[in-house]
Amino acid sequence: MRHIRATVGAVITLLILLSAGVCPAQEPQVVATVNGQPIMSTGLDAELYRRWGDMTLGAMIQELAVEQAAAEAGVSVTDEEVEERKDNFQQNIDMQGMQTGTNFSMWLAKQKMSPYAFRKWIRSELLLERIVADDAAVTDEEITQYWQQNQGRFRQPERMRVSHICVKDRATADQVRQEILDGKPFEQAAKEYSIDPYTQDEGGAFGVITRGESSFQRAAFMLDADNQMTDPIQTEKGWHIIRRDEYMAACTPGFDEVKNQIRSRLESQKLMMLISQKRSEVMQNARVEHEIDPDDLATN
Repeated sequence: MRHIRATVGAVITLLILLSAGVCPAQEPQVVATVNGQPIMSTGLDAELYRRWGDMTLGAMIQELAVEQAAAEAGVSVTDEEVEERKDNFQQNIDMQGMQTGTNFSMWLAKQKMSPYAFRKWIRSELLLERIVADDAAVTDEEITQYWQQNQGRFRQPERMRVSHICVKDRATADQVRQEILDGKPFEQAAKEYSIDPYTQDEGGAFGVITRGESSFQRAAFMLDADNQMTDPIQTEKGWHIIRRDEYMAACTPGFDEVKNQIRSRLESQKLMMLISQKRSEVMQNARVEHEIDPDDLATN
C-alpha cells in the first residue's frame, strides 16, 4: 500500500496554520460575542486544534488508508450513494424514535459525531463493504444450521401495523380527527396535515410496532379493533392520531417464512466481521509516519 507520509505532513501543516490563525483563504473574523467580548475565528481554529486535533488526524489517516485500499481494489462510492445510505440510516433512527425516544440528532450527539463526520464514516464503511462484499455470501447449509440452533429466536411477539398523523398542537389534532370521523379518508388527511416527512406521502403508514412503554405504543395497543383510531396523544414529535391497521398475535414462523431473513442476517453479520478485519488489515499495512508526536496535538 502506498504510504501516506506526505498527506500526514500536509494535515499537520494545515493544523499548525489554523492554530496560528494563518489560514490564507479567510481573514480573521468575529464568530460570536459574549457580553460584548468577541471570539475570533483564529481563536476558534486554535481551540479546535487543541481539543480535537489528535482525534481528527487519526480519523483522516484511517480514511485515507481506506481510500487507498479501495483504489487498489478497484472499488469506489459516489456522493449520491453516501447520501442515500445516510438518509436510510437517519430514517430508521427517526422512525424508531416514536418507540425509543431518540431521534437522529440525539443519536449523533451520543456518538459524539457531527453530520459531516457521520458522512465521512459512511463513505469509509461503504468502501470497505465494497472491498469485501464478494466474500460475504453464506451457504444454504449455514442457513439451515442457524435455523436448527436458533428457532426460538424467531418467535414473533405481539405486533401491530399502524398508521399515524402527526401535527403540532392538540387543537389541530382534534380538528383532523373529527374530519376523519366525518368521512375524510385517513390517508388523505395524513397527506394534507401530517408533519412527519417519512410517512406523510405514504398516507400515514408507519409500519409494525410492538408493545412498549412509550405513549405512542401504549395508545396504539389500547385499540381493540382494526381501523380504530386513538384520541390525540402527545410525544416529543407532536400530537398524534394513531390508526390500528392490522393486529398480529405472537407466533413462531416456519423455516420457509424466515430463510431469506436468516440469509440476510448471516450475510450482514459476516459482512460486518469482514469489514472490521479489513479495516484492521488496512491500518496494519499502512506505513504512517508522523512528522510530530500526535500527543502534541492535544492539550491536557
